[in-house]
Amino acid sequence: MRTFILIMLAMSGFSAFSQTKAKDVFAAAPDSIFPLLTTNNRLDCIDLIENNMKATVKNKLEQKAEMTALTDSYLQIKPSERSVVEIKMLNDSVFCLINTCLGPAPDSRISFFTHDWKPYKTTFPMPHATDFWTSVPDSLARDANFAQRSLEDLLLIQISADKENTELTLTIQTSELSGKEKEIAQKYVQPLRYRWNGKGFTR
Repeated sequence: MRTFILIMLAMSGFSAFSQTKAKDVFAAAPDSIFPLLTTNNRLDCIDLIENNMKATVKNKLEQKAEMTALTDSYLQIKPSERSVVEIKMLNDSVFCLINTCLGPAPDSRISFFTHDWKPYKTTFPMPHATDFWTSVPDSLARDANFAQRSLEDLLLIQISADKENTELTLTIQTSELSGKEKEIAQKYVQPLRYRWNGKGFTR
């Protein structure tokens, strides 16, 4: 039955956005995209969450994997306890794939594909550490400068897709700082929002 479903997905050619959902590209993904999950793992997760059940399976390492969200345009799964993958449909032919490593602090990488898993060429303007800062009082400027340099050296940025629209939230991680630098960063650093313009994301 599962093999039949995959054949039907492949034959469909992902011709229209209304016919191509996040679960479709997830089910048809190359094994290299989800090395910890078998095809049956992925299909089982879809079946479970669509039937309002806890979508938990054992991955190839016999560890827990769980699908935590599924809509027509969005999917989130934890292939392991230390990783999260998001699929976000962007238009009738393109989606983005966000891979986030959860340790020591969340850090993400984003890729773009057409609905048949061919790489989609676009640029994503990753920000610098200074882009996340709001105005800092002159009295704290020196300490803030040190904090900015530390964050630039670490540069751990979590990318999260919005379930409802084609926006991304980027959050720079401050947990690895300490002392005065951490205190200032947590007060004056804010997330950034990116919007899809039809060809790429802009701030």
